Amino acid sequence: MTYVVRSEGSYSTAFRSLIGLLTGDTASPGFWNVYFSDFQLPHGDADIRLNGRVICQLEQADDVAGMTTASRELQRKIDWFFLYTTRKFLFISPPKSECMILGPLPRVLPVFHVGGNVLKIVPRAKYVGLWFTSIHRNIFAEHYTEMASKARKVTNATFARVKTHVGSLPVKEGLQLYMARVDCYLISGAEISLDVDARLLEEHMDVQQSFLRNLLGLNSSSMLAILYTETGLLPIRARRLLRALSRLRYLLGLPDKDSRLVYHALMDSFALFREGKPSWIGDIARVLRDLSTPIVVTEDDLRDDGSVERLMRRVEEVVDADLQRDIDTFERTLLLKGRMDLVRNGDEAHLGQVTRRRRHYLDVPIPAHRKALTRLMLSDHNLSVERLRYAGRYRAAAPRELRLCRFCRSGVEDEAHALLVCDARPDLHGLRMAFLLDAERTLGSLQGPWSADEPLAFLRWLLSRKKIVNRIAKFVAEVSAVYDAHERYISPVLYLPETVQSNLSSSFRV
Repeated sequence: MTYVVRSEGSYSTAFRSLIGLLTGDTASPGFWNVYFSDFQLPHGDADIRLNGRVICQLEQADDVAGMTTASRELQRKIDWFFLYTTRKFLFISPPKSECMILGPLPRVLPVFHVGGNVLKIVPRAKYVGLWFTSIHRNIFAEHYTEMASKARKVTNATFARVKTHVGSLPVKEGLQLYMARVDCYLISGAEISLDVDARLLEEHMDVQQSFLRNLLGLNSSSMLAILYTETGLLPIRARRLLRALSRLRYLLGLPDKDSRLVYHALMDSFALFREGKPSWIGDIARVLRDLSTPIVVTEDDLRDDGSVERLMRRVEEVVDADLQRDIDTFERTLLLKGRMDLVRNGDEAHLGQVTRRRRHYLDVPIPAHRKALTRLMLSDHNLSVERLRYAGRYRAAAPRELRLCRFCRSGVEDEAHALLVCDARPDLHGLRMAFLLDAERTLGSLQGPWSADEPLAFLRWLLSRKKIVNRIAKFVAEVSAVYDAHERYISPVLYLPETVQSNLSSSFRV
């Protein structure tokens, strides 16, 4: 589009706007603030007081909210506002204006008017991007539902569009898209809505887990801890808690505190906390106490900026300790135990344990190779050591010693056996020798790390070598293809008796 500016009968030369449709100018917000600066609803005895200060109105540009605890007082404020807008040549849109009653409904619902129009009384409404509801014990329940729905739609659209245009989404770029397009919905409202009701957060957690599983190429029942230890992300529950603590630090450091309504709300929340009543501060203390390793805080802990900053670090430590505990104790995380990473502290670097980090093997450029290696590392592969862990329709779950190799049947078909031990097929042996030759050329002699009695230790050493990550990913994909092309061996002792099979089959038909 082409524009001109007219001022006092003179016209500028034509110009084009390449940043979208012009809808205003930089001075308009300031002019509106001056124009609307004399707006002040009348106070009444039924008004809400926070820290002794009356809070009966909120404004976000021309979106105005008024509140009180008595229906007659609310109608008085509406009438005053209607007269004010008439004097100021403003127009109230009745279809866009709504009322909400929080708490028990009166036996006879009041009727509110603006001018000659009746206002709707609604059970849910949105103000400044935040949904409220009056029919759930948590007034933010509707916001949880709305934001989770939007996050899921963005997740589905992201993978659908990427698959159509570029195929598999690289992990690094996928995490960037997650933080830019999905995380914003999952943390929306986290600064004020603490997750005291775990059920409301379940869909948020499911969206985050679904995105990460899809990105890594894992199935829908994979372990949860690995989604965070391998990508570096925080579980959404901890991330939302840190957002609330960060907001608390901001409020504690406000300048000109007495003139800020939000600071009076904070002080009122502290007062409610001291009295043992529900409050925002009380919700922070409760969520901290509900962590896997409880963090018990006092009012003094939450009043000091330095103390809150230490609390934030402590929350991350608790989350990392919980994730690391899963890695150290789960049988399925065999290849991740004892993993050491390079840790930099300024100019110095040393080997240490890093619980959450985007791992180097996720940068393998070929999607099929990357996913094969990722599934091997995270025990989401198709080898018998993993698949026979669970019962089938007509067989029992196999103990580890009966999850035998489908080719040699002389050992457990696990990661180390499939990649480094089994010699029952010439193609497996050929792939292994070609890989070891390439690894030796890249890394030098393999004699030190190699031990025929400790193939698992050697495999862990190989997987930690960044120089050969692309080559080992290819090797894992090739070996996996050989195993996938042949039927799995299942020991006869695992099959259920025929009578049990018959009963199961009959139940299935019914």
